[in-house]
Amino acid sequence: MKTSTNWIVGKRVDLIGFIGGALAGYAIFFMHAGLGWDMLLIYVLFITFLDTPHFFGTYLRTYLDKQEFQARRGFLLGSLLWLVAGPGVLLLCYGLYRAGVERYLLPFNAFVLAVGIWAYWHVVRQHYGFMRLYQVKNNEQSRENARRDGLLMHLGLMLPFVVFALRHPESRQAFGLPPRLAPLPSLAAIRAGSLGQISWEYFVIAAAALTLAILIVSFVVRELGKVRRREPLNVPKLLLFLAVLPLHILVCFSQSVLSAPLITFGAFVTIYHDIQYHVLVYCHQRNRFRNNPQARDYGIAAVLSKNVFIFAASAVAFGLLVRGFGCSIQVYDGVHQCFTPILIGRLHLFGNIYSDTLLGAFFLGFPCHHYFVDQFIWKPSRDRGLRRDLRLEPSPADAA
Repeated sequence: MKTSTNWIVGKRVDLIGFIGGALAGYAIFFMHAGLGWDMLLIYVLFITFLDTPHFFGTYLRTYLDKQEFQARRGFLLGSLLWLVAGPGVLLLCYGLYRAGVERYLLPFNAFVLAVGIWAYWHVVRQHYGFMRLYQVKNNEQSRENARRDGLLMHLGLMLPFVVFALRHPESRQAFGLPPRLAPLPSLAAIRAGSLGQISWEYFVIAAAALTLAILIVSFVVRELGKVRRREPLNVPKLLLFLAVLPLHILVCFSQSVLSAPLITFGAFVTIYHDIQYHVLVYCHQRNRFRNNPQARDYGIAAVLSKNVFIFAASAVAFGLLVRGFGCSIQVYDGVHQCFTPILIGRLHLFGNIYSDTLLGAFFLGFPCHHYFVDQFIWKPSRDRGLRRDLRLEPSPADAA
């Protein structure tokens, strides 16, 4: 059996960061399902020391890099409008409130829901991006094969999310559904022709599970066909699928996830994403500045990327600064209260909206900005400099 084992960075780094990072997702889910730990506390630690710091990677690659900032100046400055998206939606709600509309909070609730869905989609797109990188590195040129792999990656992660959203009590309420899924009728009732008693959600869940099974079987059959034709198997891509698909299926279909607070679902499926992103950004920065006599011209980005310790310390310091400030102005992300050295009263603004809601809406702009910018700065097919810095093609130094 022929195999192809070209890695993005190197075997050890890829196996630990880009593929093995999935183990962190299993570990944090086991903390809830197996050990019964306080997931709100785990979530605070996760979002402070890993999730918020991964936003720093985006800023390091763009705003703190002089050349990158100059090349994308208009886009990067314009994208900052996302920081006021939440307050802008609240302003719309205020207008509806003044107009006497009973459901004046509908736009803000929809915005919060959309941010949550976008967050998950952002995770899906990153895993798809790694899949594409492994296809390029291992010379998989078939467009049809790439399309089918992409379909598996997208639907293989989105279908479990649909199942989760239809089962979790808090998620159901966010979509305007009753908090509990109606129980299935007895087998005797079903045999008697009482299919109408089965809630529509069960049909959607069954369709999602069946589609997922068909996609996986189809993928296995295609890979076996390569073996029969003596074509090389793309080992890194296969390992990536084996890492990410079972994790999302386990979490989203598990009964245990239903007892976890909705906000902590992000930790289960995002911790793998965060580890991938930290490793990718650091390796990109290292390639960009290492042995580069003009590194000083890039500004502080080159200094903060000098080695892994400075990079990690800077990212964690950013996470502590942002989350510490959030705590200090009484924005808690729905978790435990923390220190409040800045004394800000809870001021009434209008209707059921208070000042902490406004501050929380502002904080929602940070992930939106990150998701938006990342859609455009990680496109190797359109950015030759990015291909060079990711070692997808030789750099001038390598050629020399």
